[in-house]
Formats: sequence, C-alpha cells, structure tokens
Amino acid sequence: MKKLIPLIAVLALLAVSCRERKTVTWDTIPYVKLLVEDTTAFPLVEAYRTQGTRGSIAVIGEPEAALLLAETMLAADLRDNIDGKIGPDRLPDFAGESFDVIMDAYNAPYRRMAESCPDSLREVAVRCAMMSLDTVSYAQALDPQSRLSKRKAKIFVLASSLLTEFGQSDIDTLLKMASREPLIISPVEAMINRVHNEKLSHVAVWTPFTPGTAYAEAAKDIDCAVITPGSQDTRTAFRDLLRQYRTLRPNVTLDAVLIDSFTMDLEEVQAEVEHIHRQITEEDMAFDRILAPKFQFIEPKSCLTEACYRMLRERNLFTHDIAYPTLRYYQTEEGMNGNCVLVEMGAEYVKNRRSDLLGTSVDNPDIVYVPDHD
Repeated sequence: MKKLIPLIAVLALLAVSCRERKTVTWDTIPYVKLLVEDTTAFPLVEAYRTQGTRGSIAVIGEPEAALLLAETMLAADLRDNIDGKIGPDRLPDFAGESFDVIMDAYNAPYRRMAESCPDSLREVAVRCAMMSLDTVSYAQALDPQSRLSKRKAKIFVLASSLLTEFGQSDIDTLLKMASREPLIISPVEAMINRVHNEKLSHVAVWTPFTPGTAYAEAAKDIDCAVITPGSQDTRTAFRDLLRQYRTLRPNVTLDAVLIDSFTMDLEEVQAEVEHIHRQITEEDMAFDRILAPKFQFIEPKSCLTEACYRMLRERNLFTHDIAYPTLRYYQTEEGMNGNCVLVEMGAEYVKNRRSDLLGTSVDNPDIVYVPDHD
C-alpha cells in the first residue's frame, strides 16, 4: 500500500528539451521518475492529446474485463448522437470512435500482484498507459523488427478497480509532469457517480478481494460498506454479503449493491433477489427487510460506458465521423529481452480467446475490426 511522504518527495528534474517540465511534489514510484528523465519516453507524454479528437479510447485491464467492457461500449445505443438526449437512434453512441483494447495478459491476474507487491501493480498501470500513448506495437512479441503503427490514446478507461487503487494516481502524476490534463475513467468513480445521480444513501460494494482505500475515498459523503463475501458461488456469496451488511449496518436499508466485477452473471444474482422476495424462509424474510423497495445492482460496464460518453461530449472530443466504431485488440506478452511488449492481435484470435475465456463468441455485426498497419 502506498505510504504518504510528508512535505517533500521529489524536487525539480533536469529539463532535457527547450520546454521546461512542471515541478511537483508527489508520492510516486521510481518508474515514473525515470520516465520523466527519459528523453525517448517523455515526449510521448508531452504529446498527449495533441492529436485532438483523432486519438483512441484505450480500454486497459485484464483480458476478460477489457473484452467485455469494450463490447459493451461498442454496442451502446442509449443516446441520440445529435443532441445527446437519452433514447436510441440506431446509431452507436461511439460512432466513428477508435477503441484500443489493451488486454494485459502478461501481468494478470492483478489480485495476486496487489496482495504480494502493490508497487509492482502501480508500475504495471503506468506501463499500460505508456503503451496506450505509444505509436508502436508488434506483430510478434519475439521479433523486434515486426513493428506496427497504432494510434495514441486520448482517454484512458481502466477496466479494473485494482488499477484505480494502485496505479491511477501515478498515471495522473506522470501526465501532470508534462502539464497535461489526464483524462482517466475508473470503475470506482463511475459507479459512485451513478450512486450520486440516483440519489442513493446506503450502498454496499461487492468486491472479490480485500479492499483498499479507493471506494472509501470516492464515497466519502455516502454510507458505503465494502464487503468481500466468502463463497465462490454467486447466489450464496450474495447471501453472505447481506449477512455481513446486516452485521455492519443493523436496521439500515440497503439501496444498492455495487458489483466490483466485469464477469459476474447479473441474471443469476437478480434471480436470488427474486427468490428472497418470495420470503420462503425466515432468513429470506430478514433479507427482504434489508433490501429497499427500489433496490438495484450497479455494475461497472454500463457505468464506464456512460462516463466515457459524458466525458467525450462535455469536452468535445468526439470524432463526429459517420461510421461504426472500430476495434484494435492488443495483448501484452513477454518480449525477446524478457520485457513486456504490446502485440496486435487479429480478430480471429480474439474471437477464439474470448470463447476460451468466457464461453461465447464475439460475432457482432456492429463491431468492426480494423488492424492499423499504416
């Protein structure tokens, strides 16, 4: 876990170009400091957003989460593309946008790293952000000559609360060192914003790992209990969550559960809610009294989709092209020197990998795969 360094941390770093770099005081990792001094890497940071609306939306995370989030975003048609009003118009909300899906297979699973070496996960987050800013990827991880071109990112969408917990502040610091405004969207902030918009008062976060401080910091003004159920079975775990909530918040009605997972079967857990409402057992009756009349589940995919759309619209970052959104899939792999490199993946490989990971295919006529080898 990060330890705050009081008063001072790092002073001014030597400028290596005619542009003076911003001096800040921060608590960050050595890798960020090295990047600021690196005459090759730091220009990528300084060039952030100079490409304007033509940049990509980088979706970063473990493979399963990144895949599911990207598909949700591309299929979204919740608003009118002209005036932004709620209501489908048969045109994808992200029409004309380019998505770069960074499937971080090299470092997954994040939970293991978060528990054993949190600072390493902080570095992973920054490295993935740098790959998103870079214009280079590879066709083969072990062939440094197989270079391909890619777009720079204009927005970072983190498909992991652990990246938020352990790495978002370091990405933020790096970009601010170049006097750039970081546009980072996290599942933690997106779901808490949904809570605020719905005017909910009492919520619980259902998280599969021992929680840190991200949710507590984001939900300072609401009653938020962060709970890690013990069971692996979805329906049993939900009951365990309600038991823990009843202990933590006696006689307090629960308005919503924030699901800190991109892969949970919402239909299955909703079925358990319906079972509880039938009040078959005494425990069902007790749980039914806990759940508010308009109790709901809040999940990260729809919240991140909404947050990304809102950011693009409010900051006038849409491309405004009349075209389907396009996908480029990338995967982190071990390179020739044992380092982590970004490899562009073909559509067929992604379909097969998705089938292996999630048990379904990715055949969607609204998704257009456009390898960028310019």
